[in-house]
Amino acid sequence: MKKRRKPQQPAHLPKVGAHDEAREEQRLERSAVLDVMGLGGRGRMVGIVVGVVGVALLVLAVVSLIGLD
Repeated sequence: MKKRRKPQQPAHLPKVGAHDEAREEQRLERSAVLDVMGLGGRGRMVGIVVGVVGVALLVLAVVSLIGLD
């Protein structure tokens, strides 16, 4: 006769790829990118100003390339 094992309870783990887990992962990735760019510890306004200046430089570069003809 075989010896029966005790019934085991399944582990209650969060569903893989759950929305909360995905949001947290994306937040961490964005934070890591900002840290690499050197903007990690600064406020939101600094990021907006850097973005606006970057877009303005890009537009000026495109306009100057078009104006060369």
